[in-house]
Amino acid sequence: MKTKWFLQVAVWVVMSTMLISCSGKPGVTTDPSASKTEDVQEAKQLSSEPVTLRVNNWNTAFQQAEFDTFFAEPVRKKYPFITLEYLDFTKSSANTLENLMAAGNTPDIVFTDHPNLAGLLEYKYPQDLNGYVLDFGVDLKQVDLQVLEGGRSIGSSWELLALPVYSDRMMWFYNKDAFDRFGVPYPSDDMTWDDAIATFKRLSRVDGGVQYSAFRTINLLMTGSQWGLSLFDKQTGRPSFQTDDWKKSLALLQEINSIPGNTKLTNEDFYQKQTLASLMQSFNIMVNLLDTAEKNGQKINWDVASLPQFKEKPGIAGANKPLYFMVSSASKHKDQAFAAISYLMSSKEAQTMLSENGKMPVLAAKDVQQAFGKKLNILQGKNVAAVYKHKMADLPYTNRYNRLVLLEMIGAGNNVLNGTADINTALRDAEERANKTIDAKKN
Repeated sequence: MKTKWFLQVAVWVVMSTMLISCSGKPGVTTDPSASKTEDVQEAKQLSSEPVTLRVNNWNTAFQQAEFDTFFAEPVRKKYPFITLEYLDFTKSSANTLENLMAAGNTPDIVFTDHPNLAGLLEYKYPQDLNGYVLDFGVDLKQVDLQVLEGGRSIGSSWELLALPVYSDRMMWFYNKDAFDRFGVPYPSDDMTWDDAIATFKRLSRVDGGVQYSAFRTINLLMTGSQWGLSLFDKQTGRPSFQTDDWKKSLALLQEINSIPGNTKLTNEDFYQKQTLASLMQSFNIMVNLLDTAEKNGQKINWDVASLPQFKEKPGIAGANKPLYFMVSSASKHKDQAFAAISYLMSSKEAQTMLSENGKMPVLAAKDVQQAFGKKLNILQGKNVAAVYKHKMADLPYTNRYNRLVLLEMIGAGNNVLNGTADINTALRDAEERANKTIDAKKN
């Protein structure tokens, strides 16, 4: 076992030393342990024959305009002979991955977020990209290690099955007018959940016949994701819901929702009715919602803060939710597909554009990160620094059954909130159902 682990680390070190040419022309790579007199390896040349790569989003909503701006156009500019065609499942059921594969039209590239990543193993979809990293001389050392490992951890033998393109994280959005109405100080970036709950109790009240609410949660899965909690035992790969951390997360969810007026809330209560003082939401989703609301004439005096922290886990505030690309093992254009997605991941130009538009870059360069949100008018004057204030939780261990069992965890939370089960019973029963679901799938 130790020998296998050592070999895996050795492969990672060698691959991480390979460099991509900053000019975009074929670069050269060297192994630092090699003799200086050894010939260097040239990066692989791409065929310039025109090719169209079909790209599908899998369980991740993404607008055509965003796809064109952040993915298709940068790739076209870098490689004029590569066209990215977007197959959006939200526009047509024919564009779901399942239907595309059934029709013999497997897309060359799929993009999805981390919670859904391992589910693609069920379709035997992903191509191992280790060899392409070597062939094209891609410098993995430039990329945030945490998100890069998310594309490797779902494999069984050190495969690199996905490349990250940008990250998102859960944040605390709040309406300043709601806090002002009741004389409550605005959230800070260093609050604990105990501090936050004390604040919530001052905000949830009836005033002038109107019910004002303090904070909208999402579900138990998203609550636990703040601390990187997995649905599985990493050693056995079986569902594991009855842990102390999941119990604490469910107790927190229950306490927040037990505050009068703090249930059955939606995003609309925040940006339309403005009777909701604050909520937990991913940065990208909420900024898009707020931007749309403002363009529709709704003025919201909002700002953003880091999510509160558990006293037992200081310095960790909010889940990391990276977006990844996978290349199909059945694609006839694997070289071009890898060139496209690795460029979007490692190009300073492409990553800076993402950063400037409020998408957390995966390129670790400080100047790229410092460009965050600079070109979004809606973020001017906002506490954007909160996005980088604290460490994000480590990505949870997932496997191919993640999508099968996550609904059971969400259901456990709902059963506690609606009073049909206590915490221990809800988690135990949900774990049993999750195991039965996996066993039925295997059989």
